[in-house]
Amino acid sequence: MVDKNSLRAAFSERLHEALDDAGVRSRGRGVDIHRQLKSVGVDKTTQAISKWLNGEAMAEADSMSALCCWLKVRREWLEYGVLPKKQTGESNVRNFDDGDGSNVSEINQRFGKVPLISWVQAGAWCEAISNFENYDSESWLSCPVPISIHGYALKVLGDSMTNPGPGRSYPTGCIIFVDPEAETKTGDRVIARVPRTNEATFKILVEDAGRQFLRPINPQYPIIDITEETHICGKVVGSFIPE
Repeated sequence: MVDKNSLRAAFSERLHEALDDAGVRSRGRGVDIHRQLKSVGVDKTTQAISKWLNGEAMAEADSMSALCCWLKVRREWLEYGVLPKKQTGESNVRNFDDGDGSNVSEINQRFGKVPLISWVQAGAWCEAISNFENYDSESWLSCPVPISIHGYALKVLGDSMTNPGPGRSYPTGCIIFVDPEAETKTGDRVIARVPRTNEATFKILVEDAGRQFLRPINPQYPIIDITEETHICGKVVGSFIPE
């Protein structure tokens, strides 16, 4: 499982870094954050904000988005440390209104938390989509990209998707976010349930001579044939590596 304490501490360090960059005073930061959040319709107690600053908790979805908008940093960086830090071009963080808070609600819908589940559970997840919203998980993570309400997260095990050379890589411990409602195509990273084990596997969907396969990034592992019994459970839409 993901070390929650490490995630909280790393988030706190990045929050202080962003506050430093924005010229926010070192003393009394909790009061300044509280005032800024309240001005955009996000009501958090000073005690909750103090926990963010001390590495005892991470901000919720509405607060995270408001902080990013104010400090002009990317949510992926503030929450997970994924570079680049600064917002460039069109941002995933929407501007807030001072009115009825409708934009705050929109952010919660687009960046909701998803359960971190096991690979065995992911295999069963393929058949239990109607129960997704009621799923009980000990760990819930905020997805850094838009994802459906049926999305979930997995912790990568093994090195079949580790790139031994340059290029995209998903090493052991990497967190991947899976959207079972996203359309998949050749070249996508997908989660599939293979018939021999009924467990889920993480591979690249490839096609050759009219046939589809599941290919690992690491060439030391075999390519898996896709049969009628193979089920594509979802598309990997995002990832991050815990610090």
